[in-house]
Amino acid sequence: MCADIAHIPLTREVLSRLRNVKVISVYGVSPDSVDVRAAKDYNIIVANVPDYGISEVADHTMALALSLLRKVPMLDKALRGLEWERTKSINYIRENFGEIRRLSTLNFGLLGFGRIARAVAERAKAFGFKVVAHDPYIPDDFFVKMNVQKVEFEDLLKESDILSIHVLLTGETKHMITEQELNKMRKGVYIVNTSRGAVFEQEALIKALQEGLVEGAALDVFEKEPIENDNPLLKMNNVIITPHIAWYSEESMIDQKRKTALNVKKVLIGEPPLYPVNA
Repeated sequence: MCADIAHIPLTREVLSRLRNVKVISVYGVSPDSVDVRAAKDYNIIVANVPDYGISEVADHTMALALSLLRKVPMLDKALRGLEWERTKSINYIRENFGEIRRLSTLNFGLLGFGRIARAVAERAKAFGFKVVAHDPYIPDDFFVKMNVQKVEFEDLLKESDILSIHVLLTGETKHMITEQELNKMRKGVYIVNTSRGAVFEQEALIKALQEGLVEGAALDVFEKEPIENDNPLLKMNNVIITPHIAWYSEESMIDQKRKTALNVKKVLIGEPPLYPVNA
């Protein structure tokens, strides 16, 4: 079976009833809606497609980061409602949207250093950022090869001017960043999240944005999706949001479908799937 993890939570109870299922091929990267351990107990192979939209998510991450730092959507909206001279006033920009900084003076922090984060690092360095990253599961050689400074989690929080999230949602990473972690960050930090919304404790992030501890956020993912109509994030001038679409291009969509089906085909003909999760 192929599973759209956004709509079908495959719990232990559900899996116990799937008597004839041999393989679950997750239609995407993260198997966070599949009880992988239970699947193994029932001899069900779980597979995913971890590499179908790497460049797309990395590009979207940089688009959000640059838009946030250069205040592009904020200035666009302001210019449509105000006269030219007032909108281009430096004092007006500072008072309403915060300062604009030279990119090469900023530390671009990556929480996670998997495929997508490494693609983001390449792009960020091309814009002149100093890139730092935390990921205890990635060998040091990867950091050295890419000229990215490996730091501990606490140091990532303290040193990042912009923090970009690139971890799967697991028991370890859910609410990995709460009010306590936000208070350790540099005042005026920017947040970009194209990973999973629940990595942040949403109320804590909203509070940090309201109080100015976090200067701005660009979010493609949310703790609850679809986002609620009364969510305060929708009304904040210092927040850019997109509807969990970072993965999308016509090419990535073809890859996603093809590789999801190939996982199933491989198992049914007696071979390992392309991308096993619980082999």
